[in-house]
Amino acid sequence: MALVAAGAVLSVATLLTGQGAVRFGFAWLWAFTFVWGIVLGSLCFVGMQHLTHSIWSVVVRRVAEMLASPMWLTGVLFLPVLLLGCLSNRFGLYPWLDRALVEQDHLLHAKRAYLNAPFFAVRAVVFFGLWMAFAAFFVRSSLRTDVGEGVERTLAMRKWSVPFMLIFAITATFAGVDWIMSLEPKWFSTIFGVYIFSGIFVAALAAITLLTLWLERSGRFGEGFLTRDHLYNLGALQFAFTCFWAYIAFSQYMLIWYGNMPEESFYLYDRLTGGWLGVSIALAVVRFVVPFLALLSRRAKMNRTMLWWVSIIVLAGQLLDLYWLIMPAADRAAPVLGWQEAGPLLLCCGLLLWCMGRFLKRHPPVAVGDPLLEQSRQFRL
Repeated sequence: MALVAAGAVLSVATLLTGQGAVRFGFAWLWAFTFVWGIVLGSLCFVGMQHLTHSIWSVVVRRVAEMLASPMWLTGVLFLPVLLLGCLSNRFGLYPWLDRALVEQDHLLHAKRAYLNAPFFAVRAVVFFGLWMAFAAFFVRSSLRTDVGEGVERTLAMRKWSVPFMLIFAITATFAGVDWIMSLEPKWFSTIFGVYIFSGIFVAALAAITLLTLWLERSGRFGEGFLTRDHLYNLGALQFAFTCFWAYIAFSQYMLIWYGNMPEESFYLYDRLTGGWLGVSIALAVVRFVVPFLALLSRRAKMNRTMLWWVSIIVLAGQLLDLYWLIMPAADRAAPVLGWQEAGPLLLCCGLLLWCMGRFLKRHPPVAVGDPLLEQSRQFRL
């Protein structure tokens, strides 16, 4: 609540300054997409574990459900983007909302059937409706296993994990295109949806790992629940999806660089010149080089201290990645980062932490009624 209060004060102060609405709009989108990515990525983790009938993850799956449960919060946090950033264009986020510009520009004119405020709003409502429905289903079904409905609920979650993963792939892709890529509507990338997925999933893995280790340190987990083998799988997944993100990022960069087409290359040119070059180099180091080297060995993937710090670095990398994607649309000359950007971030993260604390007060951090819990506790590589 202290974070929420501090974030609210700074956010209001930003809105009261000159040009505050535009700066607040981009800062809010940055903070919102960070929290949204962790929540949706955690829901994807839950669906993936049920889809693969995973046994090892039963011990830590409730942690992911805890992070996925406040999907309704992301819908609330999206309202300023929808109401002020899109429908009224007060934040100046999306150039395609400028009718005069659209009429003058042939490319934007050709895209107006998709990039328009009513359709944008309808898509967002559909996305959040589907995500909230699946989050409520998976979390409530898991909680029902605690009261003696383990087998029935587990089979139901496995059954619905198949359509969920398909729907997730489609909706996450279009959400990334709508909310981030359309900030610069003249640019396009057919790999952008996969890039967004890789980023939010590795960030969710880092958040799940951090919360799991914190719960263990605070004594919330029972004795012997979390073993080195469970930690190894969390570390291995972080390592694998860190490499996957780097592969997708490099693939996108290489194809644009090799093609050297003006309608594509300007996006990277803006991010490799001026003050943004340093941000691009830092992104590669924080997002890939450090986690890759830190988690390369088998022993590191089982080390609690190593996993703790690497997870923090991965989350910092996600913040930097989203900043690199969003903020050049506001200022192409150089990156700007001050207390104005800190306000929305503190507010959104504070609300997420409050929801997690509320969940922990009501429910155990482990699915104690899951029929596979004992097998998960005994899992060995």
